[in-house]
Amino acid sequence: MKTRVIHLQEGQDRGDARNLRTAVVVGQGPAAERSPLDLLAAVWRDVRAVIGSLGAPGVAVVAVDGQRRRVAGAMCIAAKPGQVNAGVVGRHGQCDLFLEGDGALSLRHLVVLVDPLRGWDDPGAAPGWDVRYRLIDLRTSAGFRDEDGRQLEAATVEGPAFVFVGRYALFCFPTGAADAWPEDAAAAVAALPPRLYSDERDAEPDRWRRGRHARRGDNPWAEGSNVAGDSELADRRSSVITRVTSVSGPARARVDDPGVGDELLGTIEVQSRLGQDQVRVGAQSAERGLLLGRYRRCDTAGATSLSLEKISRVHLLVVRVGDELWAIDTASTNGVAVAGSGVRVHRLQAGEELALADGAGAVRWRPVH
Repeated sequence: MKTRVIHLQEGQDRGDARNLRTAVVVGQGPAAERSPLDLLAAVWRDVRAVIGSLGAPGVAVVAVDGQRRRVAGAMCIAAKPGQVNAGVVGRHGQCDLFLEGDGALSLRHLVVLVDPLRGWDDPGAAPGWDVRYRLIDLRTSAGFRDEDGRQLEAATVEGPAFVFVGRYALFCFPTGAADAWPEDAAAAVAALPPRLYSDERDAEPDRWRRGRHARRGDNPWAEGSNVAGDSELADRRSSVITRVTSVSGPARARVDDPGVGDELLGTIEVQSRLGQDQVRVGAQSAERGLLLGRYRRCDTAGATSLSLEKISRVHLLVVRVGDELWAIDTASTNGVAVAGSGVRVHRLQAGEELALADGAGAVRWRPVH
């Protein structure tokens, strides 16, 4: 099964990516000044094509340039049984969703993390609607913004959601049924469930579940349905919402932080020819995520062992999903490998070594138990 599909648009050339320092940009950018639904309607044909291109449950992320009002690039990330999957958004040529020409974006800006597929063994489950995903800012200065312009560090999402990064609008849609959305742009916009953006402490845990799971063969957008005027459909849609829950972004569990007040899960050992450092990992920081790299925004800032040019400024995200820790290559230049094989997403095992940048550095996970 395809696990990641990347769509490059006209004018994109990763080979010519200018991986320069992030600029300081004042203001929210043109994308935030336009209704995301107006932008979506303008490019709906292209967006719908991307949603159907994966052919499996997952998440499609389509970036629309708010200045040019056209699709700038897209990626589809499959949801896999028992495995997480991820894609990286940014200005670096190694990013899955490569967006050029906007200094408001960091080289590695945002991770879209897709949780393990739920209900995959249920023949009656509706494809795509049981996909949960997270948007995780890689501790940039700009973060990303919701439809009301509020800056977010991270969010947990079920259903379609729209956020802004610099001048780009990112339209995120669960995938899995190619015919789940009508061809007509106005009908598609009318069929969108309401998006409820809330802070984690204000969330109603079960509200997003109401009416969400239609069964196969009960498609409200099937041929013959009047999306705009069908009162029965309107009643069904009134109980279906997208829940976007704002949560804290990657933690600040730096190498000199003793982790007081957070249940200690274990230690990440980082080593290279320059020395060895340790990052204490608590339960809360693991849930939020930890960044490893040589840049000052990483939790390994100041770690001698990672101050090598071959190691990317932001190289690795370590985050807990369920009861397990996962390592995600954040579009590093020289990669991550386990036992000589390159990996993009990997479940951390006790004592197992992850090689960074062709062996220039090594990471090991040492759990408490």
